[in-house]
Amino acid sequence: MSAKTIVITGTASGFGHLSVRLFAEAGWNVVATVRKESDLDTHAGVENVKTLFLNVDDEEADLAFGELARSQFGRVDALINNAGYFHSGPLEASTMDQIHRQFQTNVFGLIALNKAFIPIFREQRSGVIVNVSSISAEAGFPYTSVYEASKAAVASLTEGLHAELAEFGVAVKALFPGNMATRIFSKTDRAQDVPQDYLASWDRFASLNVVRSDPAITAAVMFRMVTDGNSRTVRYYSGPDGDAIPRVKQLLGQDWYWEEFSARNRGESTPLWDALMPSPKA
Repeated sequence: MSAKTIVITGTASGFGHLSVRLFAEAGWNVVATVRKESDLDTHAGVENVKTLFLNVDDEEADLAFGELARSQFGRVDALINNAGYFHSGPLEASTMDQIHRQFQTNVFGLIALNKAFIPIFREQRSGVIVNVSSISAEAGFPYTSVYEASKAAVASLTEGLHAELAEFGVAVKALFPGNMATRIFSKTDRAQDVPQDYLASWDRFASLNVVRSDPAITAAVMFRMVTDGNSRTVRYYSGPDGDAIPRVKQLLGQDWYWEEFSARNRGESTPLWDALMPSPKA
């Protein structure tokens, strides 16, 4: 049997770049996508990796990409929808164009790619799809409302697809990374002309999130999601905060969680919150 093949989007840096290496080192064939043609040599020299240009905002290209990807190595066994970006700022100051673009990349492009690969996986009665959400979709951080809304949509879509495709042997899973040290924060699309009223609290919130975990933690979880053979688990988490937030929410209950979490976002975290939430891992 020939080596298995995985398609990974958004591989110029961060989780995508690291996961290409993990799968290639494990003997997989990898179809890696990049958003810029200047990044086509990103994986040069890595064995069994073919790097293709794909702007996930282009739905026509997305919908055709399943067959293009399959033609690279003659088969496709898994897809990781990793491509995305981060919009930050108060909703009031976010333009509708910014909001539409955030959803175009993080949601509609991802949906189109799911549609491209589902027929392949359904017909072969096997396949794994990993859609990258975010712990912010569970946590409710301020100044990330547009981003976390897009990632909550990804989570809900994935849960629906998990139930919809199980009978065909296709496992669809959602990944909720915690706060990671990737380039997503250096490429942030920020709201402009923000009213003065928001600036102090926005700066205070940003100061609470400067320590971030090693993205290799998330890449390792991506690898596990594809290879663990577990078709029943839908939600996977990565990073100490990613692992902790859903558990703390369950432990405290919704009302108490929001009381503690809101205090933390004001820079007034209580000893209880500090005791329950672990520090990032370098």
